[in-house]
Amino acid sequence: MKRKLLLLALSVGLIASLVLVGCAPEAAAPAEEEEEAPVAEEEEEEAPAAPADKVYEGVWQDVDTSGSDQNIVLMEWAADLKAASNGRLDITIAPEGEIVPRNEGTPAVKDGVVDIASPAASMDKGRLGDVTYILGSSGLPAGPATIDWIAWAHHGDGLAIMSDIYSDYGYVKGVVGGAAELFAHSHKPLETAADFKGLKFRALGLWSEVLTEHYGAAVVQLPGGEVYSAMERGVIDAFELGPAGLNFTFGFQEIAEYVGLPGVQSPGYFKPAVVNKAWYDALPADLQDLLDGELQALALRSFAMISYENAVGIQKFKDYGSKFFYVDDDFQADIAEKSRAMCEDYAAADPAFKSVWEQQNEFFRVWGGVAAITPSYTIFD
Repeated sequence: MKRKLLLLALSVGLIASLVLVGCAPEAAAPAEEEEEAPVAEEEEEEAPAAPADKVYEGVWQDVDTSGSDQNIVLMEWAADLKAASNGRLDITIAPEGEIVPRNEGTPAVKDGVVDIASPAASMDKGRLGDVTYILGSSGLPAGPATIDWIAWAHHGDGLAIMSDIYSDYGYVKGVVGGAAELFAHSHKPLETAADFKGLKFRALGLWSEVLTEHYGAAVVQLPGGEVYSAMERGVIDAFELGPAGLNFTFGFQEIAEYVGLPGVQSPGYFKPAVVNKAWYDALPADLQDLLDGELQALALRSFAMISYENAVGIQKFKDYGSKFFYVDDDFQADIAEKSRAMCEDYAAADPAFKSVWEQQNEFFRVWGGVAAITPSYTIFD
């Protein structure tokens, strides 16, 4: 008991002495020391606030117009990418021609005018050669469907092949999926080869060369945004452009009585996402991984949306009262034969074309086996 009382007394005394020391006035310092003392010593000792996460901004110019399904899906994707990165990766989507002319997206990436561009690959023929016709481009007659192109890009070394071909301009980090296109919009049915003789027809890609060399059409190449007025003014007699959802949005039902099916001249396509190297390399590793993954998801996301809107668009043309014509089977077979022959000619003349052409022939030979296990019947009407 005495021991406890002794410890208690010592503790009370120690506490009292500390209180007295804390309350004691400080000794006055010499005038010189007062002048040299830091004015805000207490503020300097505070830890600095943690800096906010850096935001990496980018600009992506697409080849499709504002308000189109193709533009909308990119806008939605960019918003989701920003959310997934907690706001650290913020990409602005610019539609056709907003920053540079629609055919200049690829050099704009190289020059850093935009950070990403998604051209139709055939638009880069003058820069990269004829091989662009077989890089998922729109207007490859009897070519792969969009889902086949996507499989080649992500599981058939397509991205690596395209990155190598586009290496002077940027990385190819993904693709934006499209859908089968309508065969034509016209004032009369275009069911046979003879119907194209002398016809002023708007087309792009290898299809424009097949029409010129084999079917006697007078091909005109126009941006999508100029097609309506050109048709209305008689500059062209007929045209092909894109999937039904896009074409109905453009109002083509107002200027052409007929719609052609199937889209043998362009059964599917994608647009390569060409990325500025310096911009991409400056991203932290986690944002590079996020962007790569989201671009891979974009391929199927865009394909699903554009394909569905394609089906909706067909119904809208029917409801509007557009007349449909169907391309003759013999004409379709001839288109496929002529298109393959031209590709073989390009392969014989161009080593780059030959390398990609042979690789694709092997890939699509194997990939074609999917058809054998796909049933022809369905429970849905």
